[in-house]
Amino acid sequence: MTTETKPISQQLTEVAGRANALCQTVADKAGEITTTLNAKLAQVDARITNAEASLNTEMAQAQAEFNSWKSGHTELVNGLEVHKQGKIKRYFFATNLGNGGYTADRDGPDAEFPHCAAPQEPYYINLLEFDAQNGGGFGAGGDYFKCEVIMTHRGMFATSYTEHLVFTGTSFSDCVSAVMEAKSIVHNNHLSLFISEPDNPAKEIPLGPDLKGSSVPVNFRAIGQGGDSGIARLTLKIDPRYHCGASRAIGVSTEYTSERGRPSAERISHNQPTWER
Repeated sequence: MTTETKPISQQLTEVAGRANALCQTVADKAGEITTTLNAKLAQVDARITNAEASLNTEMAQAQAEFNSWKSGHTELVNGLEVHKQGKIKRYFFATNLGNGGYTADRDGPDAEFPHCAAPQEPYYINLLEFDAQNGGGFGAGGDYFKCEVIMTHRGMFATSYTEHLVFTGTSFSDCVSAVMEAKSIVHNNHLSLFISEPDNPAKEIPLGPDLKGSSVPVNFRAIGQGGDSGIARLTLKIDPRYHCGASRAIGVSTEYTSERGRPSAERISHNQPTWER
């Protein structure tokens, strides 16, 4: 029986059957494609996971190698980066010192400095310290240090507003001493060296303009007071009343070789340091 002679109902039934078969074929193919695609995606995910794991491992190894290399050249000591070149260690720190403000009416609370609106307490700048508390003295034979200090107003280095000091010395056994080159000092009593030792009361060595151009020997820890007795420091005391209304910035550049040397934890403060801590 030809299609033309089949009843319409039979033709529709056959068409519906073929459509259902086609839909099933499409569904089966879609399932196969989905299964294959999911398998491929799983393989891709696995490769990505393995690649990430491998990359993380390589990055961790590279970071460890970099940290190992860096530790031979840079070390964080008391919050300050110390850079190493063989046995020589270097660091730098800087800050602005409070100036107490200025009053044109000369009615400040300090009669000696009437223009100073709010006089500040002295600053103690711990330039460098050597710790012998755990034995071994302040250094070994041949250990040396050099410390340069520049303090100026608004970057005016080439003026009379500048203090410029250079300390060159040695730290060995029970002694830390240096020669201070006074390249520039502005005021009398503005600056002094502060020294604290076990066998001597704390003392100050005033620095004035008359020292400009001279070299002054200084014992920061004299011999005979014990090679393992606390801390020997290079400390500069600054009276900020002399620069009321004219702020000062200070920069300190230091290098040293002793394994007992380090930047101080409290480098700039109003706290008077002691040799015991």
